[in-house]
Amino acid sequence: MIDEIMRLIKTFLIAIVLGLFFEKFVFGFTIVQGLSMYPTLNNQDKLFINKFEYQLHKPNQGDIVIFIPPIRDRKKELFIKRVIAVEGDLFEILDGKIYVNGEEIKEEYTNGEAYEDRDYPVTAGVVPEDMVFVLGDNRNDSNDSRCFGFVPVKSIKGKAEYRIWPIEAMTAFSSK
Repeated sequence: MIDEIMRLIKTFLIAIVLGLFFEKFVFGFTIVQGLSMYPTLNNQDKLFINKFEYQLHKPNQGDIVIFIPPIRDRKKELFIKRVIAVEGDLFEILDGKIYVNGEEIKEEYTNGEAYEDRDYPVTAGVVPEDMVFVLGDNRNDSNDSRCFGFVPVKSIKGKAEYRIWPIEAMTAFSSK
């Protein structure tokens, strides 16, 4: 009887350790706070996050990523934005349109509002090595790379793979 209880406790502890390992390094879940990614994501959407993706390769243009923002007083927060340009890309925001390497990006995922130019500090340049340029899909209501600059790839904690809640809005996200 005691042997069986010890075996159950051991199995339970192994399951907890494996679960914690997978949640820490392989996958996780998050809840969207705010509307900076609207209409793609809504406030309180629940997402499945792939935390292992960027151990294998760097982010791609179009990926929706979770990251620690390069803002001194907000290092304990996580932001969610879309990768617009990756290292070596030349980007420019001109008249509300985004150009990467001289080609306009077709963005069906934005909300279609007229772009409000707010004299952002970063609207053109070349993305440095091991960095990405990110924007929220809700361009007129997003604190993103236009405000705080490039995001180090090492600050990215995962890639949003699926919206899992609300159930009627389940979605798989793709890069392009």
